Amino acid sequence: MRRVVIVGGGITGLAAAWALRQTSAPPDIVLLEKNNRLGGCIHTEHCDGFLMEHGPDVFLTRKPEANLLCKELGLPLQKTNQDRRGVYLRHGKELYRAPEGMSGLVPGKIWPLISSPLLSLRGKLRVLVELLLPPSADDTDESVEHFFCRRFGREAYSTLIEPLLGGLAGGDASRLSIKALMPHVLSLESRYGSLLLGISRGSTQKTHSSLRSLPGGLSSLVTALESVNVGSIRLAHEVTGIKKTAEGWKVGIAEQESLQATDVILAVPAWSAAGITDPVNPELNKLLQSIAYRSGTMVHLAYHRVTPSRALDAYGHLVARSETSSVAACTWSSVKLNGRAPVGDLLFRIYLRGTDLSDEAVLSRARAEMALALGITAEPLFTRIHRFPAALPQYTLGHAERVNELRNKISSCDGLFVAGNYLDGVGIPDCIRNGMHAAHCVLDRH
Repeated sequence: MRRVVIVGGGITGLAAAWALRQTSAPPDIVLLEKNNRLGGCIHTEHCDGFLMEHGPDVFLTRKPEANLLCKELGLPLQKTNQDRRGVYLRHGKELYRAPEGMSGLVPGKIWPLISSPLLSLRGKLRVLVELLLPPSADDTDESVEHFFCRRFGREAYSTLIEPLLGGLAGGDASRLSIKALMPHVLSLESRYGSLLLGISRGSTQKTHSSLRSLPGGLSSLVTALESVNVGSIRLAHEVTGIKKTAEGWKVGIAEQESLQATDVILAVPAWSAAGITDPVNPELNKLLQSIAYRSGTMVHLAYHRVTPSRALDAYGHLVARSETSSVAACTWSSVKLNGRAPVGDLLFRIYLRGTDLSDEAVLSRARAEMALALGITAEPLFTRIHRFPAALPQYTLGHAERVNELRNKISSCDGLFVAGNYLDGVGIPDCIRNGMHAAHCVLDRH
């Protein structure tokens, strides 16, 4: 009988298992997760009426995979608060609302942009020049920083785009690939010449937010997928390596007997997949190791009956790297989504770059940010700190070519498949799509 071993119990591996079961004669499925819980970076915690997301808190419905999967599982979706839409950018001690119409880091509306106090007159005029600039004739991979500076100028990039980018992808924009990270932006430039014209003509602007969550937190999706795979999941099973055999693959497991499989799906980070595939294909191992990753720290701060120094009328605020702060973003969680805190209380989460700081230093910087940006100096009811070492892949220059080469190498390993957010999208819908694609490739083999 066919046996498919899925390595990794994050949303990618769970989506692969779900897709394998949606056939009239599903194979035997074994999902191996090295930790004692499923979900990977998706991790919801409930405490005294507060709901904290230690990883992602929303997903995009413009990419349909998560939306459709939730509907198939019978999970109701939750909208973000529409009357609090938008985000602020912190410069110094002041918060400035990001211009309305920023879509995919591209200013989509002219008037909010040229009326924003964030840009000087010179900076605004330079942005308007973008309407006249032709598309680049050079198809060489270009960094995100170089692309946006070329189109909109250095001031608009540093003041507007870089902070927004930090909230989405982080990392060093001078090394990130625009082709891999934002192919839709390149498509707009190619089709319309001007990104401003492309956004306005391409009907990409939405009157309502395309962000969704789940009333009980995103771990509800993990729980639902776990429930349909009862009997197939083995927690605390760390895969140490794989070996090709006449029957398929031998999967080695730490302190456990090895498993025989006809197919293996590696739904783990690239650096983890590299360790597993090292004996199989050194060239594949080298490609997987070449994927860069970023680390970060998430801090939750819960407050009872505090009064901020300003109205909480947005989803949060972002901090530019030029502020020389390790803080990259602050989500006003109880404002962004209902049910995240008891009535009258507030919940915030702050994202810091890196994982090297001590707990004391992390909390000190988080509380300093609350005081500086929102005037909140009260002692929190409680705090939570979660570190994510090497968690978010960085699509550095040449990433698309590396992924194509990786896929060519993996195609020569009969019955071995890879899936994950390091391939072609880092969001929850991307992970679901990747996992399901790997599952369909398995089914097509037999």
